[in-house]
Amino acid sequence: MSNIIDININKDPMDEASLWITRLDRGLSDEEQVELRVWLQASHTHLKTFMQLVKLWDKMESLSQLSELFPHKSRHTNNNKTPIFAWAASFIFASLISLGLWLNADVFFGQDTMQVVQFNSEYETKVGEQSTFFLQDKTKIKLNTNSFVKVTYTDKQRVFELLRGEMHVDVAHNKQKPLSVYAGSNIIQAVGTSFNVELSSENVELIVTDGKVLVSDINTLNVAPLKLKNVHLSPKSFAVSKGQKAKLRSTNTTIIGSDERKLASDLAWQQGNLIFRGESLLEAMQEVSRYTNYQFDFGDEDTKALQIAGLFKTSDISGLLAALESNFNVVFEKMSKNKIRLSKKP
Repeated sequence: MSNIIDININKDPMDEASLWITRLDRGLSDEEQVELRVWLQASHTHLKTFMQLVKLWDKMESLSQLSELFPHKSRHTNNNKTPIFAWAASFIFASLISLGLWLNADVFFGQDTMQVVQFNSEYETKVGEQSTFFLQDKTKIKLNTNSFVKVTYTDKQRVFELLRGEMHVDVAHNKQKPLSVYAGSNIIQAVGTSFNVELSSENVELIVTDGKVLVSDINTLNVAPLKLKNVHLSPKSFAVSKGQKAKLRSTNTTIIGSDERKLASDLAWQQGNLIFRGESLLEAMQEVSRYTNYQFDFGDEDTKALQIAGLFKTSDISGLLAALESNFNVVFEKMSKNKIRLSKKP
C-alpha cells in the first residue's frame, strides 16, 4: 500500500479553489474538512487564491461556518494534541489577517467595531464623462461629470462617500441594510428610494425623485460609520420627500424648491442635456464648465447678466457657442487653448 498522497500539484489553483467554494456552500464533511486543511497548507498560492475567491464571491458567511465547526473548548486529548479541526479554523482565519484579504481586518476583529466589510469599490468619471454602475444588490448609481464616490457594503449597512461631483442613486430596497450617502458634512439615508446628490464647495444639493430620505449632520455621530452599533438615522431626522429639493448645510438644512420644471432642468444631465430657463449667462457658463476643460471669460458685466434659455447637449460645446451667437447675439473668441471670451455682438 502506498503512503503517498496525491495533492494534484498540476491542477489550476483557481479551479480547485472554486470547487472548495462550492463545497463550502453545501457544507463540508469531516473528511473534506481535513482535505481542505491539507490543500491550503500545500501552497501559499492555494491559500491566497482561495481567500481571493471568498472575497470576490462574497462568501464570508460560508467561511464563517468553519469557526462554528471548530468551537474553542477545553478538551482532554491524548498527548496534549490540539484538535485538528480547531487548528485548521485558526489557521484559516490567521491567514486572512496575514494576507490582508479582509477589506478591513480591524472591522471584524477590533473590540470597538461592530461591522464586517463585505464589499468595497470606487467609481469615478472624468470631465465630460457620465457613467452608470450596477451594484451587487441591484442598486444603480449614475455619476455625472468629474465625480468620485467610494462604496462600502457591510453586514449592517451600505455606505456611499461622495467625495466629488454629482450622482443619482436608485436604491435597492432593504430595510435591514439602509443606504447612507456621506456628502460634505451630511448624511442622507434611504432604504429603497431614488435621489440626486450634488456636492459643491459651498453646500450639498439634494433632490428626491422617489420616496423619502432622512438627512442628518455627520457631527451627530460619535464614532466612524463602520463602527456604528445602530446604523439607522433617527426617525426624527430632517425628511425630504419626492419632488423636493433641499440645500444641506452643517448648520441648516432647508427645502428650497419643488417646481417640477425646475427640478427637471436640474436632473437633465442624466439624459446628457443642459436646460436653462432664464439663468444669467454667467450662471449658465459656470454649469457648462463642469463638462469641459474650457474656462469662460466675459467682455463686460452686461454680457454676464444676459438671460438665456434653451436645451443644449453637454457634449456639444461648439453647438452651444453657435446657438449663443445666433439666438442671443453673443460672440466668442478663443483667447488660449483652454480659455474662451464671450461678449455681446457689436
